[in-house]
Amino acid sequence: MLKFDPKRPEPMLWLADNRGIYIPQHFAESFSNPEKHVSGVSESDWKTLLEGPETEWYWEAWDTICNNCVVTDDFGNQFFIHQDGDCWLIPKGWVWSDEAEFFVEATEPTNDEDQQ
Repeated sequence: MLKFDPKRPEPMLWLADNRGIYIPQHFAESFSNPEKHVSGVSESDWKTLLEGPETEWYWEAWDTICNNCVVTDDFGNQFFIHQDGDCWLIPKGWVWSDEAEFFVEATEPTNDEDQQ
Protein backbone atom coordinates (compact mmCIF):
# COMPACT_ATOMS: atom_id res chain seq x y z
CA MET A 1 0.00 0.00 0.00
CA LEU A 2 1.32 3.45 -0.95
CA LYS A 3 1.68 5.89 1.88
CA PHE A 4 1.37 9.66 1.45
CA ASP A 5 4.38 11.61 2.70
CA PRO A 6 3.62 15.34 3.00
CA LYS A 7 7.36 16.10 3.06
CA ARG A 8 7.82 14.47 -0.34
CA PRO A 9 5.16 15.78 -2.72
CA GLU A 10 4.46 14.13 -6.07
CA PRO A 11 3.09 15.60 -9.30
CA MET A 12 -0.69 15.78 -9.25
CA LEU A 13 -2.96 15.39 -12.25
CA TRP A 14 -5.22 18.33 -11.49
CA LEU A 15 -7.51 18.43 -14.53
CA ALA A 16 -7.77 15.92 -17.37
CA ASP A 17 -7.63 17.13 -20.95
CA ASN A 18 -11.23 16.04 -21.63
CA ARG A 19 -12.26 19.41 -20.17
CA GLY A 20 -10.85 21.07 -23.29
CA ILE A 21 -11.12 24.85 -23.43
CA TYR A 22 -12.62 24.88 -19.94
CA ILE A 23 -9.43 23.72 -18.19
CA PRO A 24 -8.43 27.29 -17.22
CA GLN A 25 -11.92 28.10 -15.93
CA HIS A 26 -12.16 24.80 -14.03
CA PHE A 27 -8.69 25.40 -12.60
CA ALA A 28 -9.88 28.68 -11.07
CA GLU A 29 -13.13 27.12 -9.89
CA SER A 30 -11.27 24.25 -8.20
CA PHE A 31 -9.98 26.45 -5.38
CA SER A 32 -12.52 27.23 -2.68
CA ASN A 33 -9.98 29.51 -0.98
CA PRO A 34 -7.57 30.83 -3.63
CA GLU A 35 -6.26 33.52 -1.27
CA LYS A 36 -4.82 30.74 0.90
CA HIS A 37 -3.55 28.33 -1.76
CA VAL A 38 -2.72 30.38 -4.87
CA SER A 39 -0.14 33.14 -5.29
CA GLY A 40 1.44 34.96 -8.21
CA VAL A 41 -1.94 35.59 -9.86
CA SER A 42 -3.58 38.97 -10.34
CA GLU A 43 -7.19 39.43 -9.33
CA SER A 44 -8.09 40.47 -12.87
CA ASP A 45 -6.54 37.34 -14.43
CA TRP A 46 -8.35 35.12 -11.90
CA LYS A 47 -11.65 36.88 -12.64
CA THR A 48 -11.07 36.43 -16.38
CA LEU A 49 -10.65 32.67 -15.94
CA LEU A 50 -13.79 32.43 -13.84
CA GLU A 51 -15.75 34.19 -16.61
CA GLY A 52 -14.87 31.44 -19.07
CA PRO A 53 -13.44 30.97 -22.55
CA GLU A 54 -15.75 33.49 -24.22
CA THR A 55 -13.96 36.26 -22.31
CA GLU A 56 -11.65 38.35 -24.50
CA TRP A 57 -8.39 37.89 -22.55
CA TYR A 58 -9.02 34.31 -21.35
CA TRP A 59 -6.04 32.65 -23.03
CA GLU A 60 -3.67 35.49 -22.21
CA ALA A 61 -4.75 35.30 -18.56
CA TRP A 62 -4.21 31.51 -18.56
CA ASP A 63 -0.75 31.90 -20.08
CA THR A 64 0.19 34.47 -17.44
CA ILE A 65 -1.13 32.25 -14.67
CA CYS A 66 0.70 29.17 -16.00
CA ASN A 67 3.94 31.15 -16.01
CA ASN A 68 3.58 32.79 -12.59
CA CYS A 69 1.22 30.81 -10.38
CA VAL A 70 2.38 29.01 -7.27
CA VAL A 71 -0.06 26.62 -5.59
CA THR A 72 0.66 25.83 -1.95
CA ASP A 73 -0.94 22.81 -0.31
CA ASP A 74 -1.96 22.52 3.34
CA PHE A 75 1.49 21.11 4.20
CA GLY A 76 3.34 24.10 2.71
CA ASN A 77 4.50 22.27 -0.43
CA GLN A 78 4.64 24.51 -3.48
CA PHE A 79 3.71 23.52 -7.02
CA PHE A 80 3.82 25.11 -10.46
CA ILE A 81 1.42 24.47 -13.34
CA HIS A 82 2.32 22.35 -16.35
CA GLN A 83 -0.21 21.81 -19.11
CA ASP A 84 0.36 19.38 -21.96
CA GLY A 85 -3.29 18.66 -22.60
CA ASP A 86 -3.80 17.55 -19.00
CA CYS A 87 -3.20 20.17 -16.32
CA TRP A 88 -0.62 19.06 -13.74
CA LEU A 89 0.64 20.56 -10.51
CA ILE A 90 4.37 19.85 -10.35
CA PRO A 91 6.32 20.23 -7.10
CA LYS A 92 8.79 23.10 -7.15
CA GLY A 93 12.26 21.68 -7.48
CA TRP A 94 11.26 19.04 -10.02
CA VAL A 95 12.75 19.31 -13.52
CA TRP A 96 11.86 18.04 -16.97
CA SER A 97 13.54 14.80 -18.01
CA ASP A 98 13.73 14.05 -21.73
CA GLU A 99 14.49 10.44 -20.86
CA ALA A 100 11.39 10.03 -18.67
CA GLU A 101 9.36 12.43 -20.83
CA PHE A 102 8.01 13.95 -17.64
CA PHE A 103 9.19 15.79 -14.55
CA VAL A 104 11.51 14.14 -12.03
CA GLU A 105 12.93 15.16 -8.69
CA ALA A 106 16.03 17.27 -9.21
CA THR A 107 19.20 15.57 -8.06
CA GLU A 108 21.07 18.86 -7.87
CA PRO A 109 19.86 22.33 -6.92
CA THR A 110 18.38 24.16 -9.90
CA ASN A 111 17.09 27.64 -10.45
CA ASP A 112 13.33 28.13 -10.85
CA GLU A 113 13.63 29.15 -14.52
CA ASP A 114 14.78 25.63 -15.43
CA GLN A 115 11.64 24.09 -13.93
CA GLN A 116 9.01 25.72 -16.10
